[in-house]
Amino acid sequence: MTRVMLLGAAALMMLGSASAADLRLRPQGQALTQAVQQALAGLSTANLPLRLVTDGGPVMTVDSDSGVPFNPDVVARTVGQGAQRRIEINPNGPLPLNAAVQQALAQEFQLEAWTPEAARLRFSGADLNADGTVDLTDLALLMNNLGGTGRGDLNGDSMVDMADVELFSKQYRLP
Repeated sequence: MTRVMLLGAAALMMLGSASAADLRLRPQGQALTQAVQQALAGLSTANLPLRLVTDGGPVMTVDSDSGVPFNPDVVARTVGQGAQRRIEINPNGPLPLNAAVQQALAQEFQLEAWTPEAARLRFSGADLNADGTVDLTDLALLMNNLGGTGRGDLNGDSMVDMADVELFSKQYRLP
């Protein structure tokens, strides 16, 4: 176990290339796509860039295809059409498009706040016990599963290994 902890501590010291989080969403139209990309750029950091991937996820539109009028105070709503989900932005809502997109994305991706720190905690996967902080408790969970297939598989390769420790090290910050 001492060897494992030493390997973990060494991995925390390593520097490496940044990992990225792919967010699947299908914004409709150039203005909406640009607003989404601008919103994601505001949350991205060098250690965790957020990328818009348009090959899946809910469709995002300005206005309603359902024919149901918006409440004037509503910024956005999510509706289901069969197996498909749609995020509809109120074109006459109380916020300008960029602010409405931020609010809709914060709700869709369950962000506690619209900050790079909140995005890092949400999308890095390193908060293994889901307490809102990446700390030594998460490192202990990762190290206990090293060599196995349990919690701590941060890169999605079905194995908890040194690659996951390296990804964790990019998210962990000394208090």
